[in-house]
Amino acid sequence: MIKAPLSVRIVLLVLVTSGILVGGMLATVHQLMVSDYEALVAERETAVIKRVASELELSNQKRLLGLEAFATRLVNDDGQLLDDDTLQSLLQRSTAASELFPDGLLVLDAEATAIAEDQYSPGRLGTNYADRPHFQRARQTKQPVISEPILGRTTGLPLLSYLQPILSEDGDIIGYAGGILNLANTPLVDTGSVIESDSSTVTLIIDPQHRLFVSMQERFDRPEPLPDEGADALVDAALSLSPTGSIVEHQRESYLVASRQLDSPGWIILRALPYSEAIAPAKASFRHFLIITLIAMIIVGLAGAWIARSLTQPIERITRRIEYMAENARFDSDFQEKGGPEVTALAHAMNHLADERKAADIAIQEAERFLSSVLESASEVSIIATDTTGIITAFNKGAENMLGYSKQEMLGKQTPAILHLKEEVDARSAQLSTELGYCVEGFRVFVEKAEQRGSEKREWTYVHQDGHQIPVSMVVTVMRDSAGEINGYLGIAENITERKRADQIKNEFISTVNHELRTPLTSISGALGLMVGGNVGELPEKARTLLATAHRNSKRLTHLINDLLDIEKIAEGKLHFDMQVHAVMPLLEQALEANQHYGSNRDITLSLAGKTSNALINVDNQRFMQILANLLSNAIKFSPQGGEVTLAVETTKSKVSISVIDSGPGIANAFRKQIFQRFAQADASDSRAKEGTGLGLAITRELVEHMGGRIDFESSEGNGSRFFFELPLVQAAEETSGQLEDETGHHTPPRILVVEDDQDVVKLLGIMLTDAGYQVDTVFTGADALNRLQQRHYDLISLDLMLPDCSGLDLIHLLRQQPGTAGIPIVVVSGKMERGRLDIFGDTTNIDWLAKPIDQQQLMDIVQQQLSTTRESYPRILHIEDDRDLHQVVCAMAGDHFTFEVARTLQEARTRLKQGAFDVVLLDIGLPDGSGWDLVDDIRACQPDARLVILSGIDMTQHQHGQVEAVLLKSRLSCETLINGINTRIESIRSNGQAPANSAL
Repeated sequence: MIKAPLSVRIVLLVLVTSGILVGGMLATVHQLMVSDYEALVAERETAVIKRVASELELSNQKRLLGLEAFATRLVNDDGQLLDDDTLQSLLQRSTAASELFPDGLLVLDAEATAIAEDQYSPGRLGTNYADRPHFQRARQTKQPVISEPILGRTTGLPLLSYLQPILSEDGDIIGYAGGILNLANTPLVDTGSVIESDSSTVTLIIDPQHRLFVSMQERFDRPEPLPDEGADALVDAALSLSPTGSIVEHQRESYLVASRQLDSPGWIILRALPYSEAIAPAKASFRHFLIITLIAMIIVGLAGAWIARSLTQPIERITRRIEYMAENARFDSDFQEKGGPEVTALAHAMNHLADERKAADIAIQEAERFLSSVLESASEVSIIATDTTGIITAFNKGAENMLGYSKQEMLGKQTPAILHLKEEVDARSAQLSTELGYCVEGFRVFVEKAEQRGSEKREWTYVHQDGHQIPVSMVVTVMRDSAGEINGYLGIAENITERKRADQIKNEFISTVNHELRTPLTSISGALGLMVGGNVGELPEKARTLLATAHRNSKRLTHLINDLLDIEKIAEGKLHFDMQVHAVMPLLEQALEANQHYGSNRDITLSLAGKTSNALINVDNQRFMQILANLLSNAIKFSPQGGEVTLAVETTKSKVSISVIDSGPGIANAFRKQIFQRFAQADASDSRAKEGTGLGLAITRELVEHMGGRIDFESSEGNGSRFFFELPLVQAAEETSGQLEDETGHHTPPRILVVEDDQDVVKLLGIMLTDAGYQVDTVFTGADALNRLQQRHYDLISLDLMLPDCSGLDLIHLLRQQPGTAGIPIVVVSGKMERGRLDIFGDTTNIDWLAKPIDQQQLMDIVQQQLSTTRESYPRILHIEDDRDLHQVVCAMAGDHFTFEVARTLQEARTRLKQGAFDVVLLDIGLPDGSGWDLVDDIRACQPDARLVILSGIDMTQHQHGQVEAVLLKSRLSCETLINGINTRIESIRSNGQAPANSAL
């Protein structure tokens, strides 16, 4: 930007604009002048060439006519050529022909031999010229001929020969009359008379056929050949017949050339004028035009300066007045509105601006007083502002009251760092540095996230001036100027000491609820469930009805407590998720079966629509079942008597969608926005018809989102509702039904490996064993059998002794030597059974024999016998629990398939652990003399092969889950979950000596 007065800029603008215009005009005019003069000179030179050509043609015609007249005098009355003496005498006389040919006249006979001459030349008479090209042309055409420039045969001079055939009355050639021009003495064209005298103009006449100069500026004694191509630019231009007006560089000078080729004898005439001389008049005219233009520009510039001065002088006066007002902080609206329209408009605008400024100043003063009053009135909230470097710029009364520092101590002197715990700031610095991938420290710890998001809310610990600590919830906000640039930060902190105290009381209450309410409630619900289920014998109808009512309401109470505690753990981020890959369909079928009884009370039909047998999802099994239970119970609750609830599933390439569809009254439009909110109910009155806490859908949404999905619904009043949720699809690979059944945690039938190379026997054994309820895998070689046994555990092996790659006996010895396969029972199915028994040297442990052909019943008996001998009937379980009632309920739930021992204190448990071996330890955390976690190390030391299962009313953290094999919650305890949980752990020990993945049930 040019920092110059407006008047100067106007003058510069005028000068630059006019300069550009004039420059364009000058460039155009110069080009036009040069082009015009080039065309004029070229036209003039072309006219000169035409004159030269005309003169040359006229001269040649004149000489040919004169020679023709002279030839008529050389014939006698008989039409014969005169004798030699007469011809010689005639040639000595002065005639018109001798004037036209001053360099010689010749008479030649019919054979082209010279017989007479007017100028003596030694040896010329008697010389025959029949070999000359122009004589040959004359003989053929019998017409006058002009030769090309030649050297005289006797004289050696550069000559031009004119030849006139002398014909008889019969048209025969009887002789020749010839005229000679010595080009060295007689120019072909008198340039002095035809062309104006101009020493700088070059004129060339060239014979292109023989590449000779016909005429040059200088005189020459012999026909001079043309220079080689490229040696002389003018000659090259002539030979190429360059267009008239072309510019040629010759001897470091530019020439404007014009050229023309004569029709006869085909010579080329070129005129070349130095380019500087050709356009010299144009340059002179352009100089005059330039001088006139510069004078005009000066006049325009002076006029522009005067106009600019007259326009800017009033503006300058207004500017000086504005500067004076700014320096004295006075804004008076007394500008004189007179002058030109622009000045008048500016003065009016300044007067209006002054009025608006006064009003704005008053508003700002009022806003500042209001803001100051607000800040000082916020005595219970700390408001601290800083600049971009962290220096405090605002410190309200609430900050003084909360922290004990005065405003004078903080403003412009301190940063908020002195108000925080150093270890808390360092921990946050390390956390942000790890999360963001770059170092965040110092003041940036407080504002880094706020800059990224616009604001950040976080709990901190303030330190009072006297040293005591104050927990606060602080919101940090970025402050920006009018240009959008950050100019500071604002931190608003609220003392949350009372809220922390309330949270502590709440947590203590929740802990009490967990231990003091869940434990007896679990016993009550479990005992009632056993009685209702007929485990204690047949009950009277009335008693069974009352017990069913009590059992149902105990479940309602359990669900209520679970919902309250789950929503609290979700809010605090403490809800544990044991994510595992599961097949979708078995989970849906299990959920449908588990909720079937709930709908049967009102004759509501539950059905499953859709099938995705190959879909797998990564979910927490129990949380997934909780989601389906919430949605199905809601659908059943709001469906009419005898209605239908459909559980539908469909998959895409990346996700699975599960829907619960009811035929209820639908959802009112007014309730749609809060349907997933906590405690939200369409009818929240005391007299509402439908029971519930209003937490189910809120918990469901949290669970779905925690497992990476989303939930939504569709509904129209009077037409039912469809709640659906979507989860990412892990994979869609085909799995066998036996594998899917394993993933669901249900009872898994034994798996048998058939090692047999005969295809028919393989099919027969497969059909027999599969029909009996066993899972069957088949291989055809010993090597394949070893590979399969490395990949998974088998409960029994059916083995043929005759294999294509090895002996079955060698395979038995190899399996017995490996710890992982030494205990697997083997049934030998072979046609050489007796020989095999002898070869095995009497080692028949866990080996039974079956001869071919196979007897199905005998096969089944042997398989069942071998499987039963490897499975203990009564696993031993140590139950560490202080509540007697709950222990009795757990024993009743487990039934007669397990041997239970109980320990009620830590001390008693330590004693029992040392006294005997246990397969599973069920451990309660809350014991009279301490925490159950104190026993974990003792259990691992005394019972290294036992599996530790927590049975508690309190959910565990992720770290605590990792310390044990499984966690069973009392609130969700049932016969099925208890037995499955114990069996799964025992099976994992006996199958491969390893525990399954940690899970919560």
